[in-house]
Amino acid sequence: MKRLSVLGLSVLFLGGCANLPGAGPTVGQSCDEHLSQAQQLQLDMARDMLKDGRLHAALANLETMPPQLLDVRESKAVALRRIGSPKAKALYQGLLDSCKAGEAHHGLGQIALRDGHLAEAEREMREAARLQPTDGLIRNDLGVVLLRKGDREGARFEFLTAVELNEGDKLPATNLLSLLFLEGEDSQAAALIDKAHLSDDQVRQAHSRADALRPGAPTHPVAAEGVVQVEAQPARPLPPALVKDAEAEARDAGLLVKAH
Repeated sequence: MKRLSVLGLSVLFLGGCANLPGAGPTVGQSCDEHLSQAQQLQLDMARDMLKDGRLHAALANLETMPPQLLDVRESKAVALRRIGSPKAKALYQGLLDSCKAGEAHHGLGQIALRDGHLAEAEREMREAARLQPTDGLIRNDLGVVLLRKGDREGARFEFLTAVELNEGDKLPATNLLSLLFLEGEDSQAAALIDKAHLSDDQVRQAHSRADALRPGAPTHPVAAEGVVQVEAQPARPLPPALVKDAEAEARDAGLLVKAH
């Protein structure tokens, strides 16, 4: 397959770089459950806590809500997965026959990736993407799995899809940048840095991830959220063409899989 040209990258980001909001979609999707106003407010508060990383507080609030609600069960699974509890897997499995099946397969894929079971992670992520093909977070995470398996073309396709679906999200762009560095495509990397307004710190993080993925690089453990653990290294100097002012936030700069 012909690799993406610089022109293609330029077209890809037109119109999507002026506004770069913070977070992606909220946790989960509605299944048309009828929550009272008080319940909806409490669920929204718990989801905000999840986004802020206040996992135990979110779980405590969710425990006060009706356990049969699918939104509550999914949010509990997210909190438990990010805490590292083995109870998360059973909660996700209990959602497989519901309208939350896409989120359930996604969560199970993240657990498998964390545990280093790449074949299982790919199966779960592909099923999640089949059920929710327009979810940029799922497409990004599938790309991460494929990249870790060595399928660079497949990973490129998924990262590009995620970038187009969530133009304001830096995460898939930084993942794609790691892949471009890994393949030595510096001119395309420069175009991506410019169009996505990636910061110097995000560029250096992408370099570090690319180095960690090269053949012969030391194997690093995968943390609870599929983060590739790269040991601290001195900041490597970048070619002038790759240096940009730090115009964008450094959110998620060190992550491959978003903690959502």
